[in-house]
Amino acid sequence: MFGVSVPIGFALSRRTIESPWFFLDLFVLPLTLMGLTYVFVLYVANLYDHYQDFRRRENISQIILSSLIGTLVVVITCTLPARHLISRGFVEWQGVAFVWLIVLWRYTFSAIALPLRLQRNVLIIGGGAAGREIQKIIKRYENSGLVVAGFLDDDPEKMGVSLDGVSVLGNTDQLEEMIGQYKIGMVVVAITYEKSSTLLNNLVRLSFRGVQVIDMPSLYEFLAGKIPTEHISAVWLLLHSLNSSKVYYHHLKRVMDLVLAALGLALTWPLWAVIAAAIKMDSRGPVFFRQERLGKDSKPFQIIKFRTMITDAESAGPRFACHGDPRITRVGRILRKWRLDEMPQAYNILKGEMTFIGPRPERAVFVREFQQLVPDLRERRRATDPQGYQVVCGYRERIPYYSYRLLVKPGITGWAQVHHSYSATLEETKVKLQYDLYYIKNISWVLDLAILLKTIRIVLFGWGR
Repeated sequence: MFGVSVPIGFALSRRTIESPWFFLDLFVLPLTLMGLTYVFVLYVANLYDHYQDFRRRENISQIILSSLIGTLVVVITCTLPARHLISRGFVEWQGVAFVWLIVLWRYTFSAIALPLRLQRNVLIIGGGAAGREIQKIIKRYENSGLVVAGFLDDDPEKMGVSLDGVSVLGNTDQLEEMIGQYKIGMVVVAITYEKSSTLLNNLVRLSFRGVQVIDMPSLYEFLAGKIPTEHISAVWLLLHSLNSSKVYYHHLKRVMDLVLAALGLALTWPLWAVIAAAIKMDSRGPVFFRQERLGKDSKPFQIIKFRTMITDAESAGPRFACHGDPRITRVGRILRKWRLDEMPQAYNILKGEMTFIGPRPERAVFVREFQQLVPDLRERRRATDPQGYQVVCGYRERIPYYSYRLLVKPGITGWAQVHHSYSATLEETKVKLQYDLYYIKNISWVLDLAILLKTIRIVLFGWGR
């Protein structure tokens, strides 16, 4: 790709040299140094691991950043000295071309090689609910290049049994034997209870032999873009940097919120007048809808939206909106379809109660319901326990880790909104929480940009509510 970017940079920089071949011969030394610089920077960034999926946004962003750093190094070393080695204009255009070419090449490589030539056999340790769940996810994302070879489980009753079409090959004492027999490239640990010291020692040795060892929640998060709340613990969230410090990110985000909210209000006020008139003509009641929601750290605030429902929408008590909800007015359906009902929340952003991107603010009545403590049951752990035997290991929230949504400011749009629009049931709320926790754990400018682009696509095509 560097070789292809050189003539492109030559053409775009409008060099006066008639022959490109003369240009290459004249600058063979600086061009060689440029190529080696890119190789070195990409190597330091660990971007020569061909098992990485370069279709994922985090890997693409890393490629772009590393390529730009390589270009900057070339500019500093080859064009800034008094006797510069090569034209700065050429280097800049070549750098732009190289970024696009390397992204296109890496994306194409992963799309073709991972599902065809670089498939890895996966061994899942644990044939319980967590193991079966990750097996389903791997099967759903078949283009990831992962193929489940089988399970290992210490329950004698599961030996040789087929779990969702995949066999239990043996117990954990046979781990090293199965690695060689089935040419395993990845081991997924799907055991929610305490692991034996023997198993942990074997896993450490395997990792030093080049076998990738990963826990079930991390692989699930990587493939599905959400966190399996039923198969994690608070310790897992802590150890996987849920509370990673991103002070500069939060400060800069607040500045961006203020700028964008002010611009939005200044540019869209004529549309507000049209929407207000349409609401008043369509149904009786106020133009704006105000309701108490919980913000960061459970602090209550009044959210402001354009009214999309009839005035007595909750005469029978609070409940979620659902698809085809009869309480929604005719104008309200249009506003919800194009997300225009959210526009007044720019005022909440200016006040610092909300941000543009984050988990949706929830009502206190629902938060209290989801945070109710219920018994935490675990399946049997010993082979002598009867089938279906469960024990109470403590108490947890009705929707585990739901209160963690309140660790950050709520937003107008978010990772959950672009993947799962409605939450009319308890199970759908659990799914949205999985996406929200993924966002909180991986919060970054790259993820915010991805959410923004997905939101624009949803709004343009009128998908969602």
